[in-house]
Amino acid sequence: MKTTKRIFISLMCFCLFFAIEAKTPRIDSLEQILISEKLSNKERVNLLLKLAKESQFVDTVRVRPLTEEALSLAQSMNLKNAEAEAYKILGNSYFNSNNPYLAHINYKKAEKIFLNLKDEENIFNTYYNLMVLFFSIDDTENTEYYCNKILETPEKYSYPSHKLYAEYIHGLTNYKDKSNKEAIDYFLNVLEKAKGLNDCYLKILSAWSCGDIYLKQGLPKEAIKYLFYALNYHELCETGSGITVNSSIAEAYARMNKMDSADYYLNKTLKLSEEQGGTKMKYYLYSSIIDSLKGDYKSSLDNFKLYHALSDSLAKAGKTAEIARMKSWHEIDQKEHENTILSQEHQKQYKLILILIGALVIIFSLLALSVVFYKKTIEKNKELKKLHTIKDKLFSVVAHDLRSPMGSLSTILNPANRAMMDKETQANIFKDITGRVEDTYNLLDNLLRWAKNQMQGMTPSPIFFDIKEKSEAITNSLKEVANGKGISLVNNLKSFEVFADKEMFDVVLRNLITNALKYTSKDGIVTVDSELSDNMVVISVKDTGIGMSQEIIDKLFKLSETESKIGTQKETGTGLGLVLCADFVNANSGEIWCKSKEGEGTTFFFSIPLK
Repeated sequence: MKTTKRIFISLMCFCLFFAIEAKTPRIDSLEQILISEKLSNKERVNLLLKLAKESQFVDTVRVRPLTEEALSLAQSMNLKNAEAEAYKILGNSYFNSNNPYLAHINYKKAEKIFLNLKDEENIFNTYYNLMVLFFSIDDTENTEYYCNKILETPEKYSYPSHKLYAEYIHGLTNYKDKSNKEAIDYFLNVLEKAKGLNDCYLKILSAWSCGDIYLKQGLPKEAIKYLFYALNYHELCETGSGITVNSSIAEAYARMNKMDSADYYLNKTLKLSEEQGGTKMKYYLYSSIIDSLKGDYKSSLDNFKLYHALSDSLAKAGKTAEIARMKSWHEIDQKEHENTILSQEHQKQYKLILILIGALVIIFSLLALSVVFYKKTIEKNKELKKLHTIKDKLFSVVAHDLRSPMGSLSTILNPANRAMMDKETQANIFKDITGRVEDTYNLLDNLLRWAKNQMQGMTPSPIFFDIKEKSEAITNSLKEVANGKGISLVNNLKSFEVFADKEMFDVVLRNLITNALKYTSKDGIVTVDSELSDNMVVISVKDTGIGMSQEIIDKLFKLSETESKIGTQKETGTGLGLVLCADFVNANSGEIWCKSKEGEGTTFFFSIPLK
């Protein structure tokens, strides 16, 4: 079994040797790309892996740094296929440097990732690497396990030659328990398949195995046929298996008592051993056998002693190497165990930290939600209070400002009351009632507009129009009111084309002029003017009336806080008109404000966009 293992491993290495010369130009080309071209991280990973694979049997020193760089990049980018490929290359590197333990660790990491990815082809390749690894260290149980895995893999995911190698190794681990005929039939079947694949190495292995079985059974004539098959295949392929095959042929001829032929192949064994720098152990063994068959027992004993000395030396070296390897494996196992415990502790601490962070996040989230809900509650309460104030204001408007003039009108229109008044009194009352009805109409109009906007929302319909033309229609309609109070109404608006809701503009300008007339005494002046400011037209309505205090100015445009003063001829107001004006101006992307001084008059300003 050990002889077979050495042949198998030497053939595998020899097979790879011929690819070295072809790989060298490719490596140079890949290195040039790696240095000269700008690559993305993903491209760099793939190139590093390719370069590492090409360098495995050419520049073994560079393989691990290249692969470890690729592995680090692949892990940072979560490139699982590349990560598994890196582990596989590292496994090959450790196997080639006679470190089966680290090779096994890396192969297993690759196997785990490929299994998670369900990458059947790479799973098969990893099984093959593990089979060869365990076969090389005489681990029969694991060798057989991975042989079976390879043989069970569907054809579409496997390589025929790899599968046949697995079949051959499966036979080696099992033929001892079979009869001579069963073992021969098994390896002959492998030999026929190897011929079909034209695999020279498998031909040598299977033919030699058949010859070896016959030799062990004491049937040298049957053995010689298959040993020459192996020798012919060896000479055709120029493999490194000549020492074993020639020494087996020498043994077969010696057992057949053909000493000249035995000497010939024994000398070939010696020559190959010297050429390949191997030991002469096989030569001494078979020399001892042939000398014994010749009757030269002294030479036989001397050669046997030399064989035994070399065998003991190799066995001792092997045991020393095995002890060193076991010690190394134990140290690595111990370190791995310590790292596992440390990793578990770190994971526990990490989980605890995550739990604490999670708890803190939940607590802070609950606090934040509480603050948000509290603020929303306060805002809602303020809004409800505001709405309640507005409601009271509206009821006050309806109850007082609408009820009072309606009551006066009902009284004057009563026939009994009219009969008791002379014509002059009736004329004065009629004049007073006319003003009140006009004010009530304006109030009712504003109230209805405001209520509509509150319920349906404010959606302006802007168009292009000339403010001078529109303002003249408004001032002309209010001339009579101004003349009745002895007030001069002056329109100095310039011709500007604006983009706004024409009806809303009408309401705003009419309300501001009406208010100015209401709070201006006889011989006063109300002036309407305009000027440009950036891309806006600023319109002003200035009066020389009673003015306002700063306290009243601060409450303007707010229905819940506004206070209306009595006009110069006892006219009443609600402040609703100014609230409506502010809403309309804002809806048309403008602003409204005022300047006033008690006893000197007031100026209202509002802006609207130019065309």
